[in-house]
Amino acid sequence: MNYLYALLLVFTFSVSAFAQPDNGKKTVVIPRLKDPEIKANNIPAVAATPRFKPMEFSSSVLDNDKPLTFPKEGNKTVQIGEAPISKPEKFANPYEIPKNALPKPQGDDNTKVFRRNQSFGEFKTKANSIVIRCRDHMAVDGDIVKVYINNMVVAAHVELFEDYKVIQIGLTPGFNKLDFEALNQGTSGPNTALFVIFDDKGNLITSNQWDLATGFKGSVMIIKE
Repeated sequence: MNYLYALLLVFTFSVSAFAQPDNGKKTVVIPRLKDPEIKANNIPAVAATPRFKPMEFSSSVLDNDKPLTFPKEGNKTVQIGEAPISKPEKFANPYEIPKNALPKPQGDDNTKVFRRNQSFGEFKTKANSIVIRCRDHMAVDGDIVKVYINNMVVAAHVELFEDYKVIQIGLTPGFNKLDFEALNQGTSGPNTALFVIFDDKGNLITSNQWDLATGFKGSVMIIKE
C-alpha cells in the first residue's frame, strides 16, 4: 500500500515538471493612430489679389545702344530735399583794398633797374597803429622780405604768396620809417610785392608796389600827429 502511494507521488511530480507554463516574454502590439484628416473646406482660401504690388524694373542702362552721358565738370545736380545752394552773404571789410588804389604792375626785365632803394613818400595819420597787407603781385616764386620800423625788425621772415600777409605795427609820435628789405629774388626775380597800409580804423593811408633786387629796400614814412 505504501508502495502504491509512493508511486503515485512520483507520477504527480513528473507530470507537474512537464506541465510548467512558458516563461517567455510576450510582445505588446500598440495600434497605430490614424493621421488627422484635413478637409478641403478647412483650408484657408488664398487672397485673390496680392497684398503688395510686384516691383517693376526698367531695363538696364547697359542694354541701351546709346552711349552714357555724364554732367560736365563743375555742374552739380540738386537732389530732392536738398537745400538750394546760395552764395554766402558778403559783409563789409574795413581793410578791403579799393581797386583804384592798386598800381599797375611793371614788366621791366632789366635787372639793373631794380638795384636801387625805393621811396614811397610821407603820410600823416592820427592812428595809434597801422595794418600792412602785402602779397606777391607777380608770379609766386618764393619772394621773402624783412620788415623794419625805425631800423627795428618787426618781421624777420615774410614769405609772399598770392594771398595777403597781414602785419600790424604800433606807431610812436613823430616819424615812423617803414622799410621792406628784399632777402631774395625768388626763382624769377626781382623781389616783387604789392603792399597796402591802413590805419587802425580801416582807412587807407597808401598803397604801392616794389620791385627790388636782393639786399635793397622800399621805404614809407608815416608821421603820427
